[in-house]
Amino acid sequence: MQKEKALLEVRNLKVGFATDSGPILAVNDVSFSVNKGEIVAIVGESGSGKSVSANSIMRLIAPPGSIEGGKILFDGKDLVTASPKEMRAIRGNDISMIFQEPMTSLNPLFIVGDQIEESIRLHQKVSRKQAKEKAIEMLQKVGIPRAEKVYSSYPHLLSGGMRQRVMIAMALSCNPRLLIADEPTTALDVTIQAQILELMKDLIRAQDTSIILITHDLGVVAEMADRVIVMYAGQVVEEANVHNLFKEPNHPYTKGLLDSTPKIHEMYEELISIEGTVPSPSEMPSGCFFHPRCPKAMPECSLKTPQLLTMENDRSVRCLLYTNQKEKEAVNQ
Repeated sequence: MQKEKALLEVRNLKVGFATDSGPILAVNDVSFSVNKGEIVAIVGESGSGKSVSANSIMRLIAPPGSIEGGKILFDGKDLVTASPKEMRAIRGNDISMIFQEPMTSLNPLFIVGDQIEESIRLHQKVSRKQAKEKAIEMLQKVGIPRAEKVYSSYPHLLSGGMRQRVMIAMALSCNPRLLIADEPTTALDVTIQAQILELMKDLIRAQDTSIILITHDLGVVAEMADRVIVMYAGQVVEEANVHNLFKEPNHPYTKGLLDSTPKIHEMYEELISIEGTVPSPSEMPSGCFFHPRCPKAMPECSLKTPQLLTMENDRSVRCLLYTNQKEKEAVNQ
């Protein structure tokens, strides 16, 4: 049986930023795919390259940043080489994004209703009346009370959580084929968070929409994702389906993330933390980027750069522990 073609394929993506001391890579040779109707979560600490990867898909990397290499194939079309006109037609229509900071994404000079309407009218070619009805319907869908009043409000009059819901309504208004959600529920209370996550699930069931979910919340990952990509220092260090990743993480970094998550049955236990911080892109360690913080680091980890290794059950890991194991198995065969 032939494998279904992925909706999105990111191949060997490199994103660099120009600095006074020379160019540095914030995303270094990242590859992953997203299938139709699939939710792929990207997790990792701040500075791991999650948001830069997402902004690259939307072609929203502004100078001094630039895409230095690789391909971003959306339904077979390379977005890296797409013209500005082609990207304007794709953004907000085929691919929508919920940004992490709603206040910087909403125009303070226009009421929120006009901003949602603009996207609807641009891509769906409907009348102003139909666009307004659709905008109010979307505000209601994301759990906003008195949607007509909020429609006529300026962004600064709304709370942070309310602005985030407006951004989500805007992103969903054109029924995108791919939704990129960058920390979509961070500013929301747990009740509204549950509503938004359920709305995203409904979108997938109704429209066969795919979602890239960028989050620090592993509880949301467990609830929502089909597959998980773990990033560290601009690289993918592990990829697996959500069940296998939570049951048996391969990479020491993934294990550290899971161990540092509070668990209700261990609420009186001391939380385990990952020592140190993510290195700056301008000061990357030699060898494995994680080795200065890794509890299982070996002397060779500071010398050899591990490659992303394909394992069983469609999972992969970037770690010399598994590279050495594979090499031993090959010798013994």
